[in-house]
Amino acid sequence: MVRPDQKRAAVRMMQAHNVSQRRACQEIGVSRSSMVYKPRQPFKDEVLAESVKALSEKYPRFGYRRIGVMLGWEMNETINAKRIYRLWTMLNLQLPKKRPRRRRPGSDPIKLQSGHINHVWSYDFVSDRAANGQKLKILVVVDEYTRECLALEVAASIRTHHLIDTLSRLMTLYGRPKFIRSDNGPEFTAKAVIQWLTDNDIGPAFIKPGSPWQNAYVESFNGKFRDECLNREWFYNRKEAAVIIEKWRNHYNHERPHSSLDKQPPAKVSGRKYVA
Repeated sequence: MVRPDQKRAAVRMMQAHNVSQRRACQEIGVSRSSMVYKPRQPFKDEVLAESVKALSEKYPRFGYRRIGVMLGWEMNETINAKRIYRLWTMLNLQLPKKRPRRRRPGSDPIKLQSGHINHVWSYDFVSDRAANGQKLKILVVVDEYTRECLALEVAASIRTHHLIDTLSRLMTLYGRPKFIRSDNGPEFTAKAVIQWLTDNDIGPAFIKPGSPWQNAYVESFNGKFRDECLNREWFYNRKEAAVIIEKWRNHYNHERPHSSLDKQPPAKVSGRKYVA
């Protein structure tokens, strides 16, 4: 689709070759009045365009809608998405395309749906490596209802006692979940973990083996975490990784607009007291 500014540029080019403006406008299909149109607020658009560009450079995985929401928060006003899109295309900004997700036919729906805060948590592991070669094993804990990331625990390895200690700390900070969803990894099915969950009246909700889509909330979060943090940042060692990852977790909970929460960050929706 040819934009209006491109059509006007074509008219001017024809005029440069001794074609009258009237005829050029007829050929291109634009009104003559549009050739003398002056934007009402060019300065405001220029300032807004700079802000759009700055945020897109800071968050290269965000599209124009999410950038527009964040700018609206900064400026304390609602900014029309079409206006942001116009500036987005003018700046020639593009979002790298994601690979399409593979959908498996006949997959079972998630039967246990979270209905309130602390109803269902889910946890999983994500692996990476620091620049000095140190392995990073990251325990991810998410509240499925609020979409909050309750923990991104970074370690070389996470054994049973470490997992239990982390869950105990999170319960002290945020309260006790009714259920906790996970795959059938050895850390989650360990007898000590099952016993601890039973003692604390928490129901383990295991997904079917080889069915990660049944743990959809944490899998979705893992994709964002890798896309927006792990793939963008450079960690010299495990200690630096823990600091940067925790900073990103705070950004995710408090600043990042979430599409499933009416473009609000998880912490604002939940009202949960946040503890760093």
